[in-house]
Amino acid sequence: MKQTVASLLVCALLAGCASGSNPFAPETTADDNGTGTGTDDGTGTDTGNGTTGGGTTTVDSSVSVPSEIAGNVSNVTYDAANGTLVVEGVSLDDVPYSATYRRAPSLDQDGYVAFTIQEDPLDRHYTAYARESTDGSVRATTVGSPGPRNRSFMGAHFERDGSYDPPEVTEDSGIVTYAGRYVAVTNVGDLNGSDLLPAGVTDPELLVPQALVVHGDAFINADFADNTVEGNIYNRELLDTNLNVISELPSVVLVVTDIEANGTFSGTVEYDISDPLSGTTTNTEIGSYSGVFGGTDASSVAGAVELDEFDGTDNNLDFETELESGVFVLDQCGTGASPAVCNSVNPNVGTP
Repeated sequence: MKQTVASLLVCALLAGCASGSNPFAPETTADDNGTGTGTDDGTGTDTGNGTTGGGTTTVDSSVSVPSEIAGNVSNVTYDAANGTLVVEGVSLDDVPYSATYRRAPSLDQDGYVAFTIQEDPLDRHYTAYARESTDGSVRATTVGSPGPRNRSFMGAHFERDGSYDPPEVTEDSGIVTYAGRYVAVTNVGDLNGSDLLPAGVTDPELLVPQALVVHGDAFINADFADNTVEGNIYNRELLDTNLNVISELPSVVLVVTDIEANGTFSGTVEYDISDPLSGTTTNTEIGSYSGVFGGTDASSVAGAVELDEFDGTDNNLDFETELESGVFVLDQCGTGASPAVCNSVNPNVGTP
């Protein structure tokens, strides 16, 4: 059942939403007086310097993150073993170009590890989520600051260790399912966020918001015989900064697209027309997605999603400029602790 947003929180949400603009465009949109602030071009090309398991590994340099997904993030180094995250590219998060974020365990979500950074009470607050696959072959990170000062900064990154190793395709195998959880940051902010430093001022122009979070379930089907992939992100919910549910959100579909020769893929995102919350019965494109398969026999997949709106065509939450940057890191059904949905997947299909 859809939950109602408390009136005090609505004010904070709308303030954060109004302060944002689309960070996924190569340049920021000019404001009313014809001026605009330039932003990072967000090429997101992998530098090949990832680390995992406490040791240096070789990241596949053929994997790059599309600019619309990377947004303001140019590179990320996530060390899952040591619990460290270094983000490059986003503005005003720390003095060095490469900023080391701090662990924020209270914000952890469904296996996604949370990090934040805020240098002082009147500086921007950034929230980041990172996750590495069970086999350590792929990882993904999303980062976002919803404001202040009329601009939001957001983006995501994913990478793979080693080369692409697709599963063997036979008469009885080739379609493989991946399932797990999804997490995202938004440009909707709360001025009373749980991780904010005490501001000590009341001037509304100086107050800094903390990003609200979205979580849900992710489901990916890959056909390695035809080299295509599609999926769903469903059971989506908007959370406050204490991770309490504010409202249900419409489900979205990852529209079928090709798997490239290097194991990467990119496609479009639409509202799921079967979900009444979407408010539509037609194919409504609302963003894009991209990702990469990794591990032996493509045992894992990591990817990212950028949405230009997320509360349905009817604007169920009265948002008009909402943005979402999310990630999924999923293991192949039948490996590790598979979620319950994997019980409905034919065990004789797609098992290497």
